Amino acid sequence: MNDVRPPVYAGHDSVIVRMPIGRRLVRAIITREALETRFAAGHSQQDWVEAYHAHAQAIEAVVQDKLAKACPEPILISKYDF
Repeated sequence: MNDVRPPVYAGHDSVIVRMPIGRRLVRAIITREALETRFAAGHSQQDWVEAYHAHAQAIEAVVQDKLAKACPEPILISKYDF
């Protein structure tokens, strides 16, 4: 079985993902604070990645909304976006 999820990278204080939106790949940065506060992620980078995967649909919806409002890339997702 092939995993079709986009690659996810854990940075120092965020998760970075390039997700397919329409015909393009959009880079999104989800802050550690958003993952820990909104999705109850733990404090490790692996916890942030797991929280992203568990809530990817909700996060992608926020990215799509920001793109519709013409936000520049990369799309920054903070705890205030939910």
